[in-house]
Amino acid sequence: MTTFQWFQGPTVIDKDHLALRCVAAQKSLTPQRMQILDALSQCKEPCSAYALKDALASDGQHYNISTIYRVLEFWESLQVVHKLTSNNTYVLCQDEHAEHVHVIQHCQRCASTVENCETSQALQLPATLPNDGFQADPSQVIELTGVCQQCQVDARSTAHTHSASDFKQ
Repeated sequence: MTTFQWFQGPTVIDKDHLALRCVAAQKSLTPQRMQILDALSQCKEPCSAYALKDALASDGQHYNISTIYRVLEFWESLQVVHKLTSNNTYVLCQDEHAEHVHVIQHCQRCASTVENCETSQALQLPATLPNDGFQADPSQVIELTGVCQQCQVDARSTAHTHSASDFKQ
């Protein structure tokens, strides 16, 4: 399993690779699309379209919110960006994209986000689906929300530092 932890700092975008992906999809790599993607790459956590709009405006680039959503959808269609539906935010994909299912784990406590590609939680997707003729889209994103290991450790250590009297009212 390939695991990627986001937000170690700004993500470097390979513009030549993006250009090739756009050409393969018969789409244009416009300055507008690159500016919005560059802004997303600078985010240190999953970013909403409105936060991107504000970040772009602070750099003197003013876009209508519908334009930002349209560009994000464009990058989603090329599997460059993933949308986290639990909080309506976006992140850059951290994989070069062999066709596979992307599983994103999003911690509800600290907001850390991890992308696991190819397999997740001992499931081989779509190989584990019933053989009823249904063919799963290998480019889809599955989002799992929960509590990351570090937050679980922190919660256990905090619970051990409190005595029972700390919890009485």
